[in-house]
Amino acid sequence: MSAIFSILIPAKRSRYFIVFPLFLSLLAGCAQQAPIATTTDWVTHEKSLENLSRYDAKGKLGYKAPKLRFGGNMIWQTTPNSDKLLLTNFLGKTLLKLDATPKMTTLVDYDGKQHSGADASGLVRELTGINLPIEQMRDWLIGLPTAADTYQLNPQNRVAYLAKQVDGQTWEMDYQEYDYSIYPSLPKRMVLTQDKQQITLIINEWDIHKK
Repeated sequence: MSAIFSILIPAKRSRYFIVFPLFLSLLAGCAQQAPIATTTDWVTHEKSLENLSRYDAKGKLGYKAPKLRFGGNMIWQTTPNSDKLLLTNFLGKTLLKLDATPKMTTLVDYDGKQHSGADASGLVRELTGINLPIEQMRDWLIGLPTAADTYQLNPQNRVAYLAKQVDGQTWEMDYQEYDYSIYPSLPKRMVLTQDKQQITLIINEWDIHKK
C-alpha cells in the first residue's frame, strides 16, 4: 500500500498529519458567510449543468474513516474525456495525483511512484485505502444527480440530497451550501458518506466553461 496510508494515520509518525477536529473547524469557518439564494426551475438548472463542457474546482477535502483521517487541499479538473484530482497537504506536498480517462487511469502516490489501471476508484482504494466513487464524482460535484437511485431538491430547486448503490455500496451526498454568485449556481459545501466513512468537500473557487 502507498505511503499515503501510513503517513496519515498516526500523528507521531509524520509532521504532515492533520488534526482532523481542527480541520473540520477550519472547514466550518469557510462556510460561515451565507450566499444569496435564488430560485429557478429544476429542468432549467439541470440543463445548465449539462451544458458545462469542463470545470475546475479548488477547495479542501476532509476524509474520516475508522482507520484513516486526513485533510488537505483539493483541485478537481473535469473535461469531456478526463478527470484529474490533485490532493496536497497544507504544506504543499502532493498526497495523490490522479489522471483518469475512460480507458486508463494513472495515479502518482506520495512517494512519486506512478501506477496505472483501468478502474480509477479501485486503483485509489488499493493504493491509498481511500474509498471514493471517482466515476460518479464528475457529475455529483456540480450537483448533477446523474444515474442516482434517488435525489431530492432544496427550496431553490437545486439538489439537496442524492443516493446511489455502486458495487454494492450505498453512497449518499448531502449538499449543504451552494454558491449563488455564479451561473449556474454550484455546490460550495458537500458531505459524502458511505457506511462509516465521511468525506467533507468545500469548494472555494469554480472555473467553468460552457458548450
